[in-house]
Amino acid sequence: MDEGSPSNVARKLLAELIKHTEGLPFNEIILYSKPKNIKHIKENFQNLRVISYKELSKESGDYIVHFPTLPTVLPNSKFLLFLYSRLIKRKKIIIQYHGDVRAELKSSYKNIVSLIHILTYILLPYLLKSADKVIIHSYYMNDIIQNYGVLRSTVIPNAIDNYWFLPEGNNKYTSYEIKEKNFNIFYHGRLSWEKGIDLLLKAAENHIKNNNPDTMIYLAGEGPQKKQLKNLCSKLNISENIVFLGTLNREDIKFFLKNVDLAIYPSRFDSFSLAVLEALSCANCPVYFSKNIGLYDFVIRDNLKLNYFELGISNITNILDNVSLDRNKETVVPQGEFAKKYTWNSVIFKYIKLYCDVLGEDFEKSC
Repeated sequence: MDEGSPSNVARKLLAELIKHTEGLPFNEIILYSKPKNIKHIKENFQNLRVISYKELSKESGDYIVHFPTLPTVLPNSKFLLFLYSRLIKRKKIIIQYHGDVRAELKSSYKNIVSLIHILTYILLPYLLKSADKVIIHSYYMNDIIQNYGVLRSTVIPNAIDNYWFLPEGNNKYTSYEIKEKNFNIFYHGRLSWEKGIDLLLKAAENHIKNNNPDTMIYLAGEGPQKKQLKNLCSKLNISENIVFLGTLNREDIKFFLKNVDLAIYPSRFDSFSLAVLEALSCANCPVYFSKNIGLYDFVIRDNLKLNYFELGISNITNILDNVSLDRNKETVVPQGEFAKKYTWNSVIFKYIKLYCDVLGEDFEKSC
């Protein structure tokens, strides 16, 4: 029910599983939810049985539990689902883990109230180790949770749908305007510490002072660091060069990616990043992303030379300076070819194979 990538991935995964019910190694998909959300879910996912905790306790048949979780898993309804299904019913558990609890605590919690999340910090590794399988979205994340002692993990990349590969969509109807004479830069995603936007702004100050006053940076998204980032713009005296767009629909995101000169994602930490994958799929400009994004692992394994970089203000400044001088479009084709490997048309079968493996079924027969 929430906004953001983890919930978007969960909803898309559910929709794709419903499309592939004939190939699944079980008879029915049942969605577990808080009672207040059941009506809304049924309106959006017809022919799907949705149950609350009360109905869960009445389930007499066998079932496997698959739930996505953010790093701050405790206490919530999913944790109650885990306790009931694992400790009381002894069912098989698959946990889809987004982010990292220790990185999250470092970046997001700065006051005394945040101490409640220490319980998560302590217990989450034990929760992950108790699962029959943990899904993570990058090899980078896999190394992290293996250091927690989690051995039953599997890497399944995030995925995007075919919309991002369509030529134009409804971009011509956007209300935004970009001046071609400017050097235009775009970022979309969460405005938070781990995304590194403050580093981009500090690099932009250097770039603009190097006789580049026509530089414009468009930041799409919301997040806990928005006010701090605006204050930083004022402090650096670059407020006139930065546009905070707020939350954009995907048509407007695509419009910017088709019309700017550079898209850049300077994350300190990111398990995969759907935003970068979206940019790679349709941008008509070079897309730069830091090596701290889990997507980098897949680029290296595919032996591709995309525009990744070591995170640092000086490196970002160099990127801005160089791209502004040479607005090269040659990288656009390999970017799109890479992104095509990570669509739901192919990734969904990785989930189905995982279900077969956990249940001891033959994947080839199931499909």
